[in-house]
Amino acid sequence: MIRSISRRALMQGAAASAILAGFVRPAYAAGRPVRIGVVAPLTGPLALFTEHLDFVIGQVQAQYGGEITINGTVHPLEIIIKDSQSNPNRASEVASELILAHEVDIMTSFGTPETSNPVSDQCDLNGIPSVSTDTPLESWFFGRGGDPSTGFEWSFNFFLNVPDLVNTYLGIWNRVPGNQRKIGLLLANDNDGNAFAGLMPAPLQAEGYSIVDPGRFDLPASNYNAQISAFKKERVDGVIMSLPSPEIAAFWNESAQQGFQPLFMTPGKGGEFPPGIYPFEDRALNLSVEVWWDRTFPYSSSLNGGSSADLADAYEKFSGQQASMALGYTHALFEVALGALKNAANIEDRGTVRDALRDTSHQTVVGPIEFTKGPLPNCWNTPLVGGQWRKGAKWPLELVIVDNTVSPEIPVGGDVEAITYS
Repeated sequence: MIRSISRRALMQGAAASAILAGFVRPAYAAGRPVRIGVVAPLTGPLALFTEHLDFVIGQVQAQYGGEITINGTVHPLEIIIKDSQSNPNRASEVASELILAHEVDIMTSFGTPETSNPVSDQCDLNGIPSVSTDTPLESWFFGRGGDPSTGFEWSFNFFLNVPDLVNTYLGIWNRVPGNQRKIGLLLANDNDGNAFAGLMPAPLQAEGYSIVDPGRFDLPASNYNAQISAFKKERVDGVIMSLPSPEIAAFWNESAQQGFQPLFMTPGKGGEFPPGIYPFEDRALNLSVEVWWDRTFPYSSSLNGGSSADLADAYEKFSGQQASMALGYTHALFEVALGALKNAANIEDRGTVRDALRDTSHQTVVGPIEFTKGPLPNCWNTPLVGGQWRKGAKWPLELVIVDNTVSPEIPVGGDVEAITYS
């Protein structure tokens, strides 16, 4: 279904379901419509990645008024959003719909490799410029069978990379009081889990860590008894995982039931989001995560010139909810896509959109993005720091940045602490 969405309804958030169903469309413009496709996990276990989407769409509409100027011609700007349902097969299917039925000019996707990888594959297959985020570079590049000598023709991705991730984790873990450097890996049989299992052990061992790895497992897991038993037997100091929020909750609740009390736990993939952490209450205190973006980051939006703090404040006023780090990346995804469209030499030639996407130095609220200078072809790794959840002043739990080893330009707000148990 295609619906026309008014700016007022969009900005008030009243038309959220209509946004997800169709287009943002102005009344008049001279050129043919220019279309941005969006594939995201609006439902399912990865849905926390999309909680800011309607707000960001509203910001685009407020700034652009439903139209975009390319080479002096004003075009209606249409944004078509499809739900991946947190399922890779569904992501591929709706990406194909956006390409073949809606003829999008550029594709965007976000919300882990389960969304970004199949969408990027469809775009390379069909010759459509594509940009994705919220997917670690190695999970996106090698998870798609990428060859570092050639890269991909049409698809691009910006987010953290594994070396920065490991160094950020080490910056926290090495300072946890009582840590004897024995760590448990809790990694699923998926793109992130397999990438991290292949790339993390060597640098951790080089830092003096002993690793307890019970092996890969399929999701959803029926229980975590075997993994918890292995961690208790080997007396690990901490656990690193990359799991959706429901799986993190299952593991942490079972750990409490079985008396497993690590000094540190790093619940990557789902533990970065306030709604995924709130249910733990005090058991969330001092859980550590990598921080992709925060209101304290010293970068501004190319969309409206606002600072990171401005963006977080605007979202919290709009929604009444705590901003998460995914807000910055959802916002930056549109900054990059719109920048590519505006800088395209000829909107009728998708190769020029691809070239503008690749060659433009994009200045975004998550930092600069330059795909020609990334650590892997078609990629750019963004700034990263480490944080721990603490009791907040405004919200029940808030992230405090405790390590900036990788990105010293971002300020630290507190010291590393071990998890305590009552």
